[in-house]
Amino acid sequence: MNKFNISLIELRIIIALCIVFALRVLGMFIVLPVFSVYGIFLKDSTSFLIGVAIGVYGLFQAIFQIPYGWLSDKIGRKFVIILGLLFFFVGSFICFRSNSIWGMMLGRSLQGSGAISSVCMALLSDIISERNKTKAMGLLGISFGISFMFSIVFSPIIVRMFGFHFLFLVSMLLSIICIIVVWYVIPLPLFSYNIFFVKHEFKKVLNVFKNYTLFQFNLSIFFLHVLLTLHFIIIPVQSNVSKIFVNFSWIIYLTTIMFSFFIVFSISKYLKNKYIKLEISLSIFFLVVSNIIFLFFKNNYFFLIIGLQIFFMVFSFLEMVLPISVSRHAPLKYKGTAMAIYSISQFFGSSIGGILGGIILNHYNSDGLFLFELVVSFLWLLINIRYF
Repeated sequence: MNKFNISLIELRIIIALCIVFALRVLGMFIVLPVFSVYGIFLKDSTSFLIGVAIGVYGLFQAIFQIPYGWLSDKIGRKFVIILGLLFFFVGSFICFRSNSIWGMMLGRSLQGSGAISSVCMALLSDIISERNKTKAMGLLGISFGISFMFSIVFSPIIVRMFGFHFLFLVSMLLSIICIIVVWYVIPLPLFSYNIFFVKHEFKKVLNVFKNYTLFQFNLSIFFLHVLLTLHFIIIPVQSNVSKIFVNFSWIIYLTTIMFSFFIVFSISKYLKNKYIKLEISLSIFFLVVSNIIFLFFKNNYFFLIIGLQIFFMVFSFLEMVLPISVSRHAPLKYKGTAMAIYSISQFFGSSIGGILGGIILNHYNSDGLFLFELVVSFLWLLINIRYF
């Protein structure tokens, strides 16, 4: 602890936030790997509505990120985090009780309304010194990655053992645990409540939106989550590989993600902040390569796994460096707002990916969706090289 100059209070809050963030992400992503396979059995379900049900979560996350982030700047992070967890609990309960795609869409909307990701990152940024901020954000990123890994590995197993709706019961239990952790570990706000003027605050928030450097990172996380959601729509139901993914998806995801974490963790100490734009461009290039593999070798198990491996390596890397970069460049008194805009981009990408993926899959075959992924990644690369 002395080596990193982190106090006991800071360490306690870091661990608590990592637990909350990890459990929250687990409850959020646990449905994603299996929804396109099992959601079709819901009443009134179609491929398009499944895409909407997947994407509506990200849409409501995007809508509520700025109100939550801004509110946390004014009344404190703790109250806002608990409020978001309560919304997530109610949405999970509705999904658990629903047998129709419409009820599932309603529940997913309320789940998405619990938009606390930016508030957690802002709180972590508040309490950590500059020299340890990268390490703290890295720990948060690791907790995100581990939770993401567990969600996509164990959700197929849980569905086969207990049924599809049991996933939402797990989400309810996890949200209760998170509320308990936040209530007893996170301190009350250390500042007094201030009277604020809407016009003045609007100008400040607008300046955060207009920050060109932050816009670069927000655009990157948007494109990354568009591609992530498209992957989980098409790959599990790709006709020529769906059987192996239903039976062995947890093994495939576990090995590819574990290897990705190992590679990213190994190279992280060699990364330099001044080269961050070059590193992002190289990452996007490898995403283009992975999407070329998906398009032309989608029927080959070996190449499909290679493509997944490349994708998850890039995903793990960008999920680690992008929030750190946003925290470094955010205005001091508006970190919660800046993180909220970043999270908007993240979840709006998930929403757009889910909705467009459902539309394309409903009208075209898997080739159309894989081609769309390639076009999106190539467009992202061109934009990043040309303007950033």
